[in-house]
Amino acid sequence: MLSDSANMRWFAMRATYGRNIMAQRFLEMQKIESFVPMRKRTTKVGRRIKIDMIPVVRDLIFVLGEREYIQEVKGKLPYLHYITTPSEGRNIPVEVPEEQMQQFIAVCNEIDDKAEILAGEEAHFAVGEHVRITGGAFKNCEGQLVKIEGKRSKRFVVSVEGVIAVAVSGITAENIEKI
Repeated sequence: MLSDSANMRWFAMRATYGRNIMAQRFLEMQKIESFVPMRKRTTKVGRRIKIDMIPVVRDLIFVLGEREYIQEVKGKLPYLHYITTPSEGRNIPVEVPEEQMQQFIAVCNEIDDKAEILAGEEAHFAVGEHVRITGGAFKNCEGQLVKIEGKRSKRFVVSVEGVIAVAVSGITAENIEKI
């Protein structure tokens, strides 16, 4: 795919019936970059422990490309749909800014069992304090410090507005600066 990098956008999409990995493989064959947030799952099978990677959210996939080309490829995948937001009486596909997407990918690549994954309505937060992490695995990531209902400590949240968020704990005060 020859493309103009100025027209490349990240789109939040759904691959119905849990087919986001299948969609990701197809997009890969079409030379289209995509991202599915994944986490480790540990299960006991008999006496053995099995560790595998599973999607954090069953249908979610982020796709990078020019909208026209994605629309063309999407025609070959009837189960792939844009996540939309209402605007002026129309439903507009959710576009994720490049910097926000890179921070989200960086945080997702570091998530562990202590991470909270907040999808859909849970990804909306009250106005909180915006911070930047200055050290550790999340260095230079920007997000909010929030209190999640039922949790004792504050969490650092990196979100894709209205789509998904990752809340992690264990970030020390010396690694946080107010923006």
